[in-house]
Amino acid sequence: MRLEEFQGVQKRIAHVKPSPLVPSEWLSKELDAEVYLKLEYLQPGNSFKIRGASNALLSQDPLPDQVITASGGNHGLGVAVACKRAEVSCKVVLPTSTSSYRAKLLEDLGAEVQLFGDAWDDANRYALELANSPNILYIHPFADRAVVLGQGTIALELMDQLPEFDVLVASVGGGGLLTGISLALEQLEYQGEIIAVETIGAESMHQSLNAGRIVELPAITSIAKTLGARKTEPFIFESLRRLVDHSLIVHDREAVKSLLDFLENEKILIEPATSCTIAAAFKNPELFRGKRVVFIICGSNVSMKEVENWKKEFNLS
Repeated sequence: MRLEEFQGVQKRIAHVKPSPLVPSEWLSKELDAEVYLKLEYLQPGNSFKIRGASNALLSQDPLPDQVITASGGNHGLGVAVACKRAEVSCKVVLPTSTSSYRAKLLEDLGAEVQLFGDAWDDANRYALELANSPNILYIHPFADRAVVLGQGTIALELMDQLPEFDVLVASVGGGGLLTGISLALEQLEYQGEIIAVETIGAESMHQSLNAGRIVELPAITSIAKTLGARKTEPFIFESLRRLVDHSLIVHDREAVKSLLDFLENEKILIEPATSCTIAAAFKNPELFRGKRVVFIICGSNVSMKEVENWKKEFNLS
């Protein structure tokens, strides 16, 4: 993917405004580093997903009659927002493990919601069957070139906001976010490190990178459902195998503990799929000490009821 492609996409989705980049005094002190937060949770749909979804839809000429996708929650919200703006019908297939909170968010945006299967992979197979008709566009949440290009626009913004930094940290589900950012940073001749983070029970990329081949998990057992792809795709795997410097994993309990710490100190409620990056930093402080670090705060679609349940489950005060 060439820099000109990312720049072209940035113009196409100019209605998606740049997310703020803000310093974190708390994390800078705790990690003995200079820490910045790229606040993608402030995008419509409360995650970065609007970028790839908008590019995939607006790349079509003419626009389709309907868009169908499968999601663990956030990608569906991004697609629903993009479709609502373009006045295109939208159907989102969710795994049955998806919280009712996320399903209602989608319905409130005008999307038709259908539940199918135990994990995203099952829902995705069903969505592909439904999309096998003329004038219907299927948008893959991560293994779609247009989606990856859309997510990569984060890197263009970031380099304008902070031209020099040493470490970029982002979570990985299927890998579209970090692949887009990493490929764009490569075109921008970024010389720092890239760190990928997952939760145990949703660590298909971590296992794949360690094995040197794509590994499929038997099931998703992590609470971080938005990281819930049992396996990634070849292009994503090969890109991240080449560009990621460190792949880190944390337990669900650690992710929830960091979620609570982040809420206490930054006054922002984020998902475990986001807070896992903070947990990984506290677990591996030697990777960050003395460096200029950027965390992608990628999503905040979580309810206080879920948080309270996790606090009880993991005995966190």
